[in-house]
Formats: sequence, C-alpha cells, structure tokens
Amino acid sequence: MKQKTYTLVVALNLLGTIVGAGVFGLPEVFARTGILGGSLLFFAVLVLAILLHLLFTDVVLNVPGKHRIPGYVGVVLGRKMYWIAGLSVFLKISGTILAYIILGGEFLSMLSRNVFGEQIWIWSLIFWIIGALIVFFGLKVVAVVESELTWLLIGFMLFSLLVLFPFVNWNLFGQMHANGLFNAFGVIFFSVMGISIMPDLVDLAHRKQSDSRKGIFLGTLLAGILSWLFGIFIAGVYPNIHSVRDIQLVFPPIFWWLIPAIGLLAVITSYITMAQALKLTLHIDLKLGSIAAWIITILFPFLLYVFVSRDLLTTLGFVGGVLTAFVALLLCICAYKVFNSSKTKYKFNPVWRQVPLVLSLALILLLFVHFYTHYL
Repeated sequence: MKQKTYTLVVALNLLGTIVGAGVFGLPEVFARTGILGGSLLFFAVLVLAILLHLLFTDVVLNVPGKHRIPGYVGVVLGRKMYWIAGLSVFLKISGTILAYIILGGEFLSMLSRNVFGEQIWIWSLIFWIIGALIVFFGLKVVAVVESELTWLLIGFMLFSLLVLFPFVNWNLFGQMHANGLFNAFGVIFFSVMGISIMPDLVDLAHRKQSDSRKGIFLGTLLAGILSWLFGIFIAGVYPNIHSVRDIQLVFPPIFWWLIPAIGLLAVITSYITMAQALKLTLHIDLKLGSIAAWIITILFPFLLYVFVSRDLLTTLGFVGGVLTAFVALLLCICAYKVFNSSKTKYKFNPVWRQVPLVLSLALILLLFVHFYTHYL
C-alpha cells in the first residue's frame, strides 16, 4: 500500500504564507535597484531563505517536545536566550501582521472603488476583524482556508503575468543601480521568509523528515520564483513605480480588479497563518490561555497600525532587515549546537553541520550593513 505523502500540502501552505505583503514591495525594489541588480540580490537572499528554513526544520525534528521559536531557543541555548527570542519573535510576527493590515485595507479600498474615499483605515479595520475571526477557530480551519485560497492566488498571479507580458520593456532587464541595493535587502528578505510557521508545517507533514524537508524546500523555491516574476514584470512595464496603488495602473483598465484581488488573496492567506503562529507561540511557549493568546495576537498588531506605522516599505524593511534577520541568527546558533550534539535523532552530513556557522556570520554582516545604511 502506497504511503501518503504530505509534501504538496506543506509546500502549498508555505507558498501561501510567503507570498504576502512582501511581494507588493518588490516592484518598487526592482525599479530602484534595476531589474538585473535586484534579481541577483533576490536569488542570493532566496538561497539564504531556503537554507534557513531547512535548518530550522531540522531543529524542530530533532528537539523533543512541542515548541515555537522561543521554546526551541530556550531548550537549546538556555532561559535567558528564551526571553530574548520570545520578545524578538513577538515583535517580528506582530510587525509582519501589521504589514498585512496595511495592505488589506489598501486592497479592500481598491476593490470597493474607494467607497469610503481616503478613509482606508475603515477597510483595514474590516480586514483585521475578518482575519481575527478566522484565526480564532484554529489550525485546521486555517489550513483548509490556506490551501483553497493559495490555488486561487497562484492562478491569479500567473494570469497577471500573462496580461503584462505584451507590455514588458525587455531593455530594462539589463539595468543595475548599485545605490539601491543596500536598501533592498530588508524588503526582499521579508518577501521570501516564512520561518515562523516551520513547526506548523512539520506537524502538517506528521513529523516525517522527508516530506517536511521536501515540502519546505519546494514551497520556498516556488514562492520565491512566483514573487520574483511578479516583481520584475511590473517593474519591466512601469519602472517609475512608487506605491502599491501604482501597481494597479500598470494593467489595462479592464483588469482594474486584478491587483486588489491578488493582493487580498495573498495577504489574507499570510495573515491568518502568521497570526496563528503568534497565537501558538504565546499559548505553547509562554503558557498563556488560548483566549488571552488570541486577544494579544489580534490586538497588538492593530495598535501598531493605529499608533506606530502605516507605511508599507518602512515596515517591511525594518521587520525583514532587523527583526527577521536577528531571529534567523538565533536559529542558526541553535542549529549549530543541535547538529553537533551527540543526542540528535538524525545523523547529519559533515558539510551541513557547518552551514549554520557560515550563515550566522553572513547574518551578522547583513545586520551590520543594514544598521549602518539605515540608522547610523
């Protein structure tokens, strides 16, 4: 009897999570860096993301017990690092959900033909309420919604590429603007990372190592390629893009609905999965009750929207370039210690055991460069 494989289920859930808010920052990134320069940076960051996802997957499979990121860090690195990781992950996922709330309001406003005029915050509030209700019902509902909407999302994105193809200026594809590359890392890193949901994906694969690793590799790769094509096609048609609303202008008027429809699908699938990841982090690692964890999960990101930021690229850059990179660094240190322990469940290739060390050095360098170019 043929054994059931969960590779596709894992890949689709990860793809639906990754293709979210970040993909709508990519056209502006490619316009600023030049399509060639941005593409070279994009695929370098995509390789980094694939390696990080696989590293954390191996940590999840080898550390006993059910945890989220702070829990794994605590088990491997100790109690002090647990609290540092907990705060970092909380801010990272909250910032990610903030980006989804910003975009959710934008896309609902576009679809409604600006019914409330400039009052986009009303649509953000509606989007937030819908997402909060879906998250309340837990992982099984999230997984079903995610899978169904992800297929629709893929179809819409491929259709958008078909619509744009005749209008692409292929002469733009050889451009490289080095001065824009330093500011692009955070947005690109945000757009290809889904590390917070690795424990969920391993559970969806019934903790099968082969299905988990294959699904996570495939999901990250396909999400990256789809996002890259979307970004370069839009930048290739309209290289002077400056906002999410400019993306809508790239398409012929008859397809006015396409970008907000794609955007809403991309953002809602990512929102519910990331919110679920934050809810489980608070519930499993911090031992909060499920209702309290849910309330904090939905309330804190919305407070950030109200009081801190409603600018998409600023949010993406900080969450990707600082918070996500720092969490990834902690997980690399965890992976290095797990891979070189005599108590690991699986045996690792000697080369793979050294990958966390190499990536740790790369992330430290990237964090330094990001801080130097943005905040010093």
